[in-house]
Amino acid sequence: MNARFIFFTSIGLSLCVAASPAGAGDPPITSLAFAPDGKSIAACSQSGLRIYSWPGLKPGKKLETIALNLHDVAFSPSGDRLAVGGGIPADEGTVEIFSWPGGKPLQVLNDQKDSVMGIAWLSESSIASASLDHSVVLWDTGTGSPVKRLKGHSRGVSSLCFLAKKKLLVSAGIDQSLRVWNLETGKLVHSLDNHTLPVHDLALRPGAGGLPMVASVSDDRTVRLWQPTIGRMVRFVRLNTRPLDVGWLPGGSRIVVTCSDGHLRLVDPVEVKVTKDLPAVEGWAYSLAVHPSDGSVVVGGSAGRLRRVIVGAARR
Repeated sequence: MNARFIFFTSIGLSLCVAASPAGAGDPPITSLAFAPDGKSIAACSQSGLRIYSWPGLKPGKKLETIALNLHDVAFSPSGDRLAVGGGIPADEGTVEIFSWPGGKPLQVLNDQKDSVMGIAWLSESSIASASLDHSVVLWDTGTGSPVKRLKGHSRGVSSLCFLAKKKLLVSAGIDQSLRVWNLETGKLVHSLDNHTLPVHDLALRPGAGGLPMVASVSDDRTVRLWQPTIGRMVRFVRLNTRPLDVGWLPGGSRIVVTCSDGHLRLVDPVEVKVTKDLPAVEGWAYSLAVHPSDGSVVVGGSAGRLRRVIVGAARR
């Protein structure tokens, strides 16, 4: 999970227990992803792609990227590769793929005309990239070639969410909309237009019960819940600040959201209310990643700040 914010220039114990060093001139952390073993985390920003230890958040090696501006990072389904999306604004969008844990450069995918803001692995041999050039491209990572180009957004595309069992892809954009795509045909299935301002991020609820549910966050200060397979918005909660990134606690009992006031909020998806409001970082909290098992969330913020926030085991 990660913030696709566009740069134009009682539930357990809550406690911040570790923080990375930050410099006043460092850029914001735009995306975070836990390594498959949960012992390290990949963080990207305009200063590059760096690996941090977990839970200590000590800076480790930096992976050299072609793109100077990086916006999203994701591990492959098997965990043996790491992809990062970025590019040059109004010029080129790129997806760079590295081996993991070695960090060896393997591939560069670049067929889009503006920065890549969101990526989603579709399988071991395919990945999707969302760009500010209004398009979503599906790639064959074996050949490095684009397979399909999905066009339906009227402005830049900020985030992607893959529903593997349904073979559907959900995209979100600056045009305030979500789009649902059939990946076998490349056809647009649903257009969801309830948001009233740009949408930053999407996250699929974990677990297999019932219809798939996706959470979205927008500048309209709402967290909205959707059932993309039937094209329906289920419910929403309104916040008093702008949510920038969204994820789910393991099991899907709570939504976690980072916000422009530097706080992390937990939202009950059934009662549709904020159940915890936790200070996380100074400045804006741009990105987050949920650890798979230790009851904590890592938050990326302004000036390159990273902080671990323990939220505990969520209960209904």
